[in-house]
Amino acid sequence: MFENIAGIGIFKGVEREKIALAFEQVRYQIREYEAENIIAYAGDTCEYLYVLLEGRVRGEMVNIKNQNVIVDDISAPNTFAEAFLFATQNKIAVNIVASTKAKVILLPREEFLKLLNLETQILENYLNAVSNRFVTVAQKLRFLTLKSVKKKLAHYLFGLARENKGKNYFALGKTHVALASLFGITRPALTKNLLELQEEGVIEIKNKRVRILDKEKLASY
Repeated sequence: MFENIAGIGIFKGVEREKIALAFEQVRYQIREYEAENIIAYAGDTCEYLYVLLEGRVRGEMVNIKNQNVIVDDISAPNTFAEAFLFATQNKIAVNIVASTKAKVILLPREEFLKLLNLETQILENYLNAVSNRFVTVAQKLRFLTLKSVKKKLAHYLFGLARENKGKNYFALGKTHVALASLFGITRPALTKNLLELQEEGVIEIKNKRVRILDKEKLASY
């Protein structure tokens, strides 16, 4: 179990033996969920740090058309809902659903506080994780203001090009699932628009790497 936990961002830089010793001093539960089981509902009070040991979970919400929209896709080993844990209004914002069979540690808020006091590196990692989560939310809000999928892709690809200045090809940086989630669209819609951009000669995709061929046309979307 602690081999998996050591691979999670919150526990980065902490020796496996120290993690095991710290967990011996706190109370926690381990629960298993079948695929499509609800782990937590939107509006539930966030009382635990959720540590995903095995499997995959997703965050989803219902849009105005009464359709389920996936807003996050998380694979083990990882944590989820950590940003809500110490909020004044600590209500979970989305339904959390097991996408596959999943094994999850539920660490109560008070016990997690003990863990943070036991290992300052975990505290630093936790603050970093929460900060990164809010950066992601800010990025999603920015993309929601862009109306078309091609506009979203143009904004994202130009950002990657700036980060990889001087390189002809650059990695897309995220899986299609993660990128679709960031844009607030479905994965098929993302794939369709990427293929259209390639067919129109705007970009080239080769070995999971991208090259912008027509910057002027890409900027026009």
